[in-house]
Amino acid sequence: MISIDLTGKNALVTGGTRGIGRAISRRLAEAGANTLAVWRGDAETAERSLAERNAFGLGTHGNIQADIGDENQIDALVSETKSRYSGGLDLLILNAGIGLSGKVTEIEPAAWRRMLDVNLGSAFLLTRGLVPVMRRGGSIVAIGSGSGHDPIPGLAFYGASKAALNIFIADLAQEVGPMGIRANVVSPGGTDTAFQENAPSPSAVQTGTGNALGRRGVPDDVAGVVLFLCSDLSGFVTGQAVRVNGAAL
Repeated sequence: MISIDLTGKNALVTGGTRGIGRAISRRLAEAGANTLAVWRGDAETAERSLAERNAFGLGTHGNIQADIGDENQIDALVSETKSRYSGGLDLLILNAGIGLSGKVTEIEPAAWRRMLDVNLGSAFLLTRGLVPVMRRGGSIVAIGSGSGHDPIPGLAFYGASKAALNIFIADLAQEVGPMGIRANVVSPGGTDTAFQENAPSPSAVQTGTGNALGRRGVPDDVAGVVLFLCSDLSGFVTGQAVRVNGAAL
């Protein structure tokens, strides 16, 4: 039987204590990886996420508070990550992001710049700071969005940031490939992030949501693909954008 064993792997997950990021952190911990999850403003949920990961009794786990839209805080996050993982980093999950919707004529420039700092700038700054300490065989996974592939009314700004992320990661894959590091994007479709503790099985999720499978996604749908991309099973997969959307119609 094939199983995914990430024992001894060191992982950093931004936005790693809520929603999709929480499910990713949990899956990595379940597979034996050591995890550091970055959170910004919900301490209670962050503590619950940490308790989930510790409950597996595998690896070592922690949380780090940081606003990844702030360059100074990213610098501190990079330094802390290097300190905690003195032997090197294996898995970098760029999950944290913020949305921005509205007409082009109505959005304030400050909101646009803030979203770019979080959704795109943080990917640049974190890879710039942490790729030098990533070990051969490492994996970078960025969480994208369907709006980065297809035009969606009202999401010009958010979609632009995610489309740029797709290209950034594809080009990054070419740069880090000779170092034995892979880089990919996972782009969720409609995902119900309200399901956390006692998450239902996919068959229990509401149907009729405009995709071929007839249900909304749940965070574990995305986390499973991220787990695959972090494992040796995907050892020849890089520079790709994998869509996890139930074949959206």
